[in-house]
Amino acid sequence: MQDNQQTLNPSEDEQYREFKRIKRIEEAKASVLKIECDCLAPTVDRAYLKEICRDANTVELGSIVVFPAHVKSCVSFLGKDPKVSLIAAISYPCGADATEIKVAAVKRAVKDGVDEVEVSAPTSFIKEGNWAYFKKECKKIKKAAKQRAARIALDCSALSEKELNKACQTAADAGINCIRLNNTDGETVAGVKAALKGKCLIKADRAENAVAFANLNTMGADYVGCLSACQLATFLIKQAEAE
Repeated sequence: MQDNQQTLNPSEDEQYREFKRIKRIEEAKASVLKIECDCLAPTVDRAYLKEICRDANTVELGSIVVFPAHVKSCVSFLGKDPKVSLIAAISYPCGADATEIKVAAVKRAVKDGVDEVEVSAPTSFIKEGNWAYFKKECKKIKKAAKQRAARIALDCSALSEKELNKACQTAADAGINCIRLNNTDGETVAGVKAALKGKCLIKADRAENAVAFANLNTMGADYVGCLSACQLATFLIKQAEAE
């Protein structure tokens, strides 16, 4: 039988391999844009943030998440042409502050130069079914963020599946751009993805390696938080270059 497969000459084969390498690198960089570095440990200081901002700019990470008090410093560390978004985590981790305090913190973060705000939801109000309070808070946060994207962070470990899905839908209906799912797994992400039906984006947390990141991404997470974000980003790009 005649072999119908076309054989590439050495020059064409080299061009094809280079094309595939470039394609892999582009895909890896697209994945890196989904990685967020959560700098929310109580021991985070200016020296650490300066290093993280430098490394994040180098690998062109998706975002850095910091406490509101660190926004001004990080704006300075990232420079005039930042390659990474800066997000302020407000009322982290349990969202127990009054709405007025959260709104004031959002306005201050916007004034200080943040790109997005990520506000922890009032878990106790959600647990008691006070959806009017939660929806009103989401609307006020969205308004205070002005043109910046507004996120709501939910503690999946404290909420039932029904409460979590309703909270996500309520936030989305109030104009929130993204839901952060704390203490989550791939199955929960998939469930929230189905419940939201594309109304807003999803962030999952705690991916400490490439396998965990790929799993959360596959299950529907648009962004994934990670303590070792820059190292993971570097690994993904080097892996694409080496294949």
